[in-house]
Parts: sequence; structure tokens; C-alpha cells
Amino acid sequence: MINFFRKTRQKFLRENRFTKYLLYAIGEIILVVIGILIALQVNNWNINRQIQNKEQAYLLEIRNNLQQDSLKLQLVLDFNRNKVKIVEDMLQIFIDTLTNQERSVILNKNANDFTYYEVFDPVRIAFNNMLSAESIGLIRNNELRKSLSEYYNYPYLDGVQNRISVLNRRVVDEHYPKFFTKEFVQNWIGFSSKMPPLSDLEIETDNKLMSDLFGIKMIINVQNELIKNTQKRNQELMALLNSNLKN
Repeated sequence: MINFFRKTRQKFLRENRFTKYLLYAIGEIILVVIGILIALQVNNWNINRQIQNKEQAYLLEIRNNLQQDSLKLQLVLDFNRNKVKIVEDMLQIFIDTLTNQERSVILNKNANDFTYYEVFDPVRIAFNNMLSAESIGLIRNNELRKSLSEYYNYPYLDGVQNRISVLNRRVVDEHYPKFFTKEFVQNWIGFSSKMPPLSDLEIETDNKLMSDLFGIKMIINVQNELIKNTQKRNQELMALLNSNLKN
């Protein structure tokens, strides 16, 4: 093709047909420019396609993380429903008509299950990978980008969820040792000791233990509100993300 253009130009020059030569040269330049513009357009299209593919890949990973969050949020609510029942049962030890032996039975029944608690923190793997790669700008939808940042930057483990863990550990660390009585040591460890007998414990007047148990019950209700609000944000974010993936 290049040889064809060259021969044509040379033919016009030999025949002193300068005007045709000039018009032909201009036409050739125009064709070259058009070719360059088409090549640039194709290159830009390829680059944009690559960017879109990277965006879609990140969003698919984030959606997977959001789905994991959804399961965890429901798990926390289900766990808390059972935990409240355990706390309410343990609060029965303050009924003034019970004996210490009956109180001990209630505590022993619930002691192990009480030690556990659940908190929610989102799975941030995909979002953090995007931040590490400085690729947050790949998300073209401003609303989606803003919503993701707000969702993942919220301090979930502060406030009420931190209080849950603090209160729970305090009951275990400060109050459980009180119930290492002479009878407990004999039954569970297997030897006689100088620990106080169960009958000497003043469980029913331990207002600090009652306050901590009641506090856990109340703070679980507050945590549930946080979890339900987060569930709503999670579903809204999932819908927005799915809409962006379809587009």
C-alpha cells in the first residue's frame, strides 16, 4: 500500500501534474490522520474496557464480602437472642427465697455458655485490597463509592460493642472466682480446701454482680439496634452494587 502511494505521487510529479499531486498528498495525509484517530479510539476503548473489567472484578469481590457480612449480622442477632435468655436465667439467683445451693445450680448451668459473646465487624478484604492498590477511583458511581467508604470506615468495634466485651469479661474475671467454694473444689478438682463453704456466700446481696448482669442485658438490646441498622445498610449497599454490576 505504501509503495502504491509512493508510485502514484511520483507519476504525478513526472507528468508535471502538480495540482493533482498536491491534492493527492493532502488526501493521503487525511487518510493517515483518520487512521491514527481510529487507532487512538480503539486504544482508548481497550483501556476503558480494562478499567471496567477491573472495577467489575473488585465489585464482585466486595459483593462476596457483603454477603458474608449479611450472614454474620444474622448470626449475632440469633446469638444475642439466646444470650439474653441465659442472662435472664442467671439473674434469678437474686430471688430472695432461693438457697445458695439452688443459686449454685443456676450459675453452674449457665456459666460456660455465658462466657461467649458475639460482635460484628465487616469483612474488609476486598475493600482494603482496593485501597492498597489505590484503585478506589475505579468505582465510577459516586454514590456507590461514598456508601462503601462510609460502610467500611464506621467504627463497629467501638462504643456499644466494646462495652459488650468489657462487661462480659468483667463478670467472668471478677465474679466467677467468687464461686470457687469448698464444695466446688471438692467436686471439680477433687480435694478438700479452705475455700469458704457455699453456705457462707452472700450471693443475693451482690449488687455489683447484679448490676453487671443487668447491664449486659440492656447493652445487648442496644447492640441489636446497631446490628439491625447495619443489616439495612448492608442490603441497600448490596442493591446499589448489584445495579452497578448490571450496568
